Amino acid sequence: MNQKMNNVLVVDDEKEILKCFEDIFKDSNFSIFTAENGKMAIEELKKTNCDIAFIDICMPGMDGVETLKELKVINPNLKAIMISGFRNEDILEKALKIGAFSYLFKPLDIQNIIGIAVKFAKYLGIDDHIEIIH
Repeated sequence: MNQKMNNVLVVDDEKEILKCFEDIFKDSNFSIFTAENGKMAIEELKKTNCDIAFIDICMPGMDGVETLKELKVINPNLKAIMISGFRNEDILEKALKIGAFSYLFKPLDIQNIIGIAVKFAKYLGIDDHIEIIH
C-alpha cells in the first residue's frame, strides 16, 4: 500500500531544536525539512509542499510572525504551530490572528510535538499509517 509522506517544516535559529525534530521523526512517515531563519523557510516552502510548520517566534532578522505571514502567502492551508521561549500573549494572539493553529512553549516536550503532528495528520485525513517510534 502506498503511504503518504507528511512534510513538516521546522523553522528555528537554534540548531539543537532542528536536530531534536529530526530525531523525533526520523523513524516515522513524517519528512522533516528545516530552516534556520524566515528567508530559508520561505525558500524551502517554495520547493517543498509542507502540510505542517513549527515556527520559532524569536529569530534574528525576520521573526516568526513575519515568517508565518510570508509562508501563508505561499501555502494558505499550511498548519502552523508557533514555538516560544516566553509567554507573550500579544505576539501569540497576533500569530493566531494571521493563521497559526496552535503554539508550544520551550523547553519543548517530545510528547506534545508528536501529539500535535498526529493530530494534524488526522485532521488532514492521512492518519491511516501514522507511526512514530521514539
